[in-house]
Amino acid sequence: MTRSRPTSQQDIADALGISRATVSNALNGTGRLSPELTQRVLDKAAELSFAPSRLGRALRTGRSATIGLVLPDFRMPLFAEFARAFAMAARRRGMVLMVADSMGDPEIQEHNLLDLAARGSDALVVIPMRGSQLDPAKLSKPLVVIDAETNPLNAVASDHRDGGRQIARHLIGLGHREVLVLSAPSDPTGRDASRVNDARVAGLTEVFAAAGVTVHSLTLPNRLEVARAHFTDWHVGAVTAIAATYDALAVGALSALVARGVPVPGQISITGFDNTIWGQITTPRLTTVRQDLDSVAERALAYAANDTVPPGLVPVALELRESTAPFPSPLLNRISP
Repeated sequence: MTRSRPTSQQDIADALGISRATVSNALNGTGRLSPELTQRVLDKAAELSFAPSRLGRALRTGRSATIGLVLPDFRMPLFAEFARAFAMAARRRGMVLMVADSMGDPEIQEHNLLDLAARGSDALVVIPMRGSQLDPAKLSKPLVVIDAETNPLNAVASDHRDGGRQIARHLIGLGHREVLVLSAPSDPTGRDASRVNDARVAGLTEVFAAAGVTVHSLTLPNRLEVARAHFTDWHVGAVTAIAATYDALAVGALSALVARGVPVPGQISITGFDNTIWGQITTPRLTTVRQDLDSVAERALAYAANDTVPPGLVPVALELRESTAPFPSPLLNRISP
């Protein structure tokens, strides 16, 4: 996974084969070091584009470090859960958290980042919106990007692709052989592509293809009301399961089909992704994938503070509920919608 955190003192120490304490003494003009060793450290720091971390300095001096968190849209339940996870992680670290809502607009997102930087944030954390054009150089603050591993700026990510794999294996295990993959649209140029959405689709299709499952594809804007409207008139046909890349799409489809009298999961199973409150209050409740938001938040703040962070992605987990079942169900006869 590509890491976007700045060069640390440990990176300089590893490059020179000396201790981190020696690097710290050389950079801060403390300790008893030879002029030659001090110069070697300074030269290596310049070579690696090292910049002292204001956040790390704040933590060492006991001052409350300030973190700016920019979220895409508070109307989506997942991002309220992200805010809560970051608030708890910041509190455990003695940090002050400032949160901004981009309200679904990439221009507001950019304004929020610049505004939080100007207001004295020691580091910035952002979940980028679809089509975001992030430029860390404009911010002059450490930037932690939470996205998908294919984003060159990504520092922390849930394992979205593996979440797709888990859903696919679950549906295959239930005997489904005709599946609709319901996802958000992706611009072929990549300019407006959602890397999270695409990673989830990749995980789904990888496992389905290996198992010989017939995959039908449908893209809709990631809004519950849009999915509900579409599935009000959708013909089920041969499809026995719908694998959606977001809970909003899954719940929209589920609510429309149930309202039409289509048995879920008796005639068609439905899965989502993100474990939002929407999927927990539907009837039937939604089988979905849960992100470990607490671990994502902890790791993001560790990156911001230049702490040592374990490599790899944050694992996700399948939440089995009542919206999926073996097909055909032994309890319900298939009907035509």
